[in-house]
Amino acid sequence: MSTKERHVTQEDDAAKVARFEAALNQLTERIAEDRYVLAIVLVGSLSTEIIWQREALGLWIIEADGVSRRLPSDGKDERIFRILVENDINIHAEVIPRARFKKMVEGASRTAFSCNFFAYRQIVYSKDPSIESWFKKANAIATKDQERELLTFSTWTIHAHRHARKRLDIKGDLELAAQETLGAAHSVAHTEIIRQGQVWEQDAIYRAMEGDPALFQTIYLDVLAKRKNRRVLSTALDAIDAYLDKHYQTQLRPLLGYLKKQNRVVPLSEISDQFAFSQLHPWHLESACEWLERKGLLQKLSAPFKLTKRSLERVEEPAYFLDM
Repeated sequence: MSTKERHVTQEDDAAKVARFEAALNQLTERIAEDRYVLAIVLVGSLSTEIIWQREALGLWIIEADGVSRRLPSDGKDERIFRILVENDINIHAEVIPRARFKKMVEGASRTAFSCNFFAYRQIVYSKDPSIESWFKKANAIATKDQERELLTFSTWTIHAHRHARKRLDIKGDLELAAQETLGAAHSVAHTEIIRQGQVWEQDAIYRAMEGDPALFQTIYLDVLAKRKNRRVLSTALDAIDAYLDKHYQTQLRPLLGYLKKQNRVVPLSEISDQFAFSQLHPWHLESACEWLERKGLLQKLSAPFKLTKRSLERVEEPAYFLDM
């Protein structure tokens, strides 16, 4: 790319940033006239480095309690999402009552807020000092946030690795095995960003490659270049397994700590309830427990489970015991 072409691209990016900032300012001015809107949080920064990927503004709009306007399309979901438009810029907004926002940033419900390692957040408008205080305290990266996010992405990695290995060894489906392997590689990349403890809004895979080029050469670049090569895929999956072996004590710490504290056979449904926060799914927890069991770190048993609250007969569900 020539110097002139780079200059044009930079000017285009700067112009797009200006358009988005203008739309945000216009919306803020409009909302400032609404007595029931208390604050606006911008989710994701506006910078020339990342503006190319933005198609819309992301906002949290915090409103007074008891004024939510629910639509039939909201269904029974507690969360309310609205798509607005200002100066031809679409705005993806989540509308949050004040009381719910307080629960998001305090106590056990803090998991609903959780530091986002992949998008900066900032209050751009507020007429409620309490909201500003809650936000400032909760938006800092906390050890609990980091451990929870490491657990989430590590279970994704294990789940993708499990299915990639089955695709490769049982079905011999090199194409889908490669897709699953690449999915696992992206999860590892996100895990590495979280391990660094810093917010990174650009492509995680490239930042992770800077930190461990040898690992991502094996599990990502080689797979991209030779995705229908059994040896390359097997080597990549072995490398991901070795990565998990190296880091599982840190990355699965909340799960291992919970099982150790229980000191009993714990049904999978109880484990899922314990970690029932965003994006950590029961089937991912199952994959993580099965991986730990294959490594000899957990014992797998079973426990009775009632399918309905009125069921007399019981079925069995997986249950796990940590003997450490």
